[in-house]
Amino acid sequence: MIISLKTKQSGFSLIEMAVVLVIVGLLVTGLLLPLSAQIDQRNYNETQRELSEMRDALIGFALSSAALDGNPHLPCPDTNGDGFEDRAAGLCVNIVGVYPWATLGLGRQDRWGNPYIYRVTQGFANSTVGFILGTPRDIEVRGAAAGPIVAANVPAIIVSKGKLGAGAGVDELENSDGDVVFVDRTQTNAVGNAYDDAVVWLPSAILLNRMVTAGRLP
Repeated sequence: MIISLKTKQSGFSLIEMAVVLVIVGLLVTGLLLPLSAQIDQRNYNETQRELSEMRDALIGFALSSAALDGNPHLPCPDTNGDGFEDRAAGLCVNIVGVYPWATLGLGRQDRWGNPYIYRVTQGFANSTVGFILGTPRDIEVRGAAAGPIVAANVPAIIVSKGKLGAGAGVDELENSDGDVVFVDRTQTNAVGNAYDDAVVWLPSAILLNRMVTAGRLP
């Protein structure tokens, strides 16, 4: 007598495996997106903290640096990539460039590996004739490229281009075109005008008050 034994096979079909993989992929993506956002926020916060320290370093430089006439002056931007300020005959080679991290001892790169942009009013960085209480300043900060003025008559400003780098939105481009207008506003991923720059400026009132308090200006 021949006995036939049928073994029941169990397991996942290809279709079932594909469904499982799709579900796992969705779950992993859902976990990674919040983690990525947390990392971006942490990098942004750290960059903001360093920007504040860099602004304080500008004040410290002015307190300890005297022009030929005895008045204080701010550092010039780095224009050749060596980290040191670049000036000729007492004036900045260019009033916009990279933050002079080697001169000031911090601020080489932001958390995304980008150099910090630094712009200064020429009259405040003159190492022959230093600035006084009435020295004109020309930088202004707006809430958008064509928006309301947030701060005017600013002696110096520092910008991190954020994760997006140069960016493509009109507000980010305003922070990269080298003119006197800068934008500081809430971060957004809006198509066509994404913005994640971090900006800090040196208010003239704070700078001049520190100079007067320290006896550097009358």
